[in-house]
Amino acid sequence: MSTSRWIIAAAVVVLAVAGNAVAEVEWAKSSWNDIRTQAQTENKYVFVDFYTTWCGPCKSLDKITYRDDKVIGFLNTTVPVKYDAEKGVGEELAAEYRVVAYPTLIVFGPSGEEIDRYVGYLPPDEFIATIEGYMKGIGTTLFYEKQLEKNPDDFETLFTLGVKYADAVRSERAQATLGRAMEIDPKDTHEKRADILLTLGDVSYDAEKFEDSRRYYEQLIQENPEGAVYEGALRRLARAEYKLGNSDAAVASWETYIALHPDDPKALNGFAWFCSQRGIGLDRALSVALQAVEISGRDVGILDTLAEVYFARGDYDNAILVAKEALAKDPEDQYLGDQVEKFETAREEADSQAMQ
Repeated sequence: MSTSRWIIAAAVVVLAVAGNAVAEVEWAKSSWNDIRTQAQTENKYVFVDFYTTWCGPCKSLDKITYRDDKVIGFLNTTVPVKYDAEKGVGEELAAEYRVVAYPTLIVFGPSGEEIDRYVGYLPPDEFIATIEGYMKGIGTTLFYEKQLEKNPDDFETLFTLGVKYADAVRSERAQATLGRAMEIDPKDTHEKRADILLTLGDVSYDAEKFEDSRRYYEQLIQENPEGAVYEGALRRLARAEYKLGNSDAAVASWETYIALHPDDPKALNGFAWFCSQRGIGLDRALSVALQAVEISGRDVGILDTLAEVYFARGDYDNAILVAKEALAKDPEDQYLGDQVEKFETAREEADSQAMQ
């Protein structure tokens, strides 16, 4: 082959490789101060994703939304950054910005002010519409506050604004706004009373007003003795009862829930996880977790819960065994790898103490 033909062939290969390159979101790696300085200098918005390694919706953002070409192109016009809300600077920033649920997606303006936030998963098209809308001042807290000034008794505006206050853990404003919404619709013609009570319970819980939280959940259960709302309130009531020091009542509330779904691995898994993270009802949690694992066909996430139950019981050998099984099913998952390491470290420390 002549030199000229070789150069042309090589160029074709390079172009082909470049054409097949996978675009990615260019997540910022610099310090928070440097990120804010960059945003101000370049007149760009900052997009922050607060996540945790165990959060299912967070993983869906990574696997679906952030791999979408339109989302990638959109986010790369901003200064995008991700923070693990349970580690290092991420934990510090999550506390500073009142992040209590995951994922929490926050948009900051070029000058550093918070524009707005969204809590939860968003599919690609909805993600762009929501985040871009915030940048344009559409759908933000300020947007709805101005709408409310024009019509103080508009129910839909009161409801939407109250939920946004709740997402930002602005509990007093959320209670006042949602309370006003219920006042102007005492017959629940908008069919939002249950959602309001649930939101009020959640925002009270996030603000560590656990007595208020329990009261809202109990009211919700009384008014809705069946269905999805009732079941959601049972799970939330368990959280509030535990925070109030009522571990038996917390377990009982979850027991009521799983009795409605005795063969649902997700329901059983929820109960076992709840107990494992609080060190309560562990005998019952173990039997429920084992049942969930078998029903699910040894699902990775449910195996992780079983490992956590063993860990909470001090059975580090079984915790490691189950965690390694989960990791073998998804060897690229950093969280699962960290779990194995956590359990192995705990066993080493226990062995060391036993020898002293």
